[in-house]
Amino acid sequence: MPNINAQAEKKQKSRSEFIIVIIIIAVMMKLLVELFFSQQEKITDTAFVNLAQSFTSKVNVVHSQWLMDEQPNRVILQHLDVQQPQAVDVNQFGWIDSKNSALPCQHIWQQTLLVPLKVVRSPVIAVEIKNNTIKNGRLCRYSLANGESFDYRSDTGKVKQVY
Repeated sequence: MPNINAQAEKKQKSRSEFIIVIIIIAVMMKLLVELFFSQQEKITDTAFVNLAQSFTSKVNVVHSQWLMDEQPNRVILQHLDVQQPQAVDVNQFGWIDSKNSALPCQHIWQQTLLVPLKVVRSPVIAVEIKNNTIKNGRLCRYSLANGESFDYRSDTGKVKQVY
């Protein structure tokens, strides 16, 4: 008889230990998932800020090339790692612009960054904001769903982070 009680106690103790281990694993998994998602948002924000900086640099490179090429309607950029030169549409002030009337801000993004409207796995929303003070250009806003965004003015070439 004492042997049966010892076995039953041992079985009960094994179940309790198993349940405790499962609870510990569940808590650790919850913490890891939360950490992963918080880091993913930070990574997306950092990547978006870097894209805004790249956007600014490319706008300035195109404008400089426009000045050196005696102000053409289209600037041709030669990349070191690509055989095919890139043609970029510019306006009368030498800033990247689009003659595409349907989706001009998306076209400006494509010409400038040569990447889809995405950052990491988050889509980038590109909209043209109508502004009566901008007579000879357009105002494009590029933003993520979390509110992080930057504006580009094709009349001045200014890129500005929006808070």
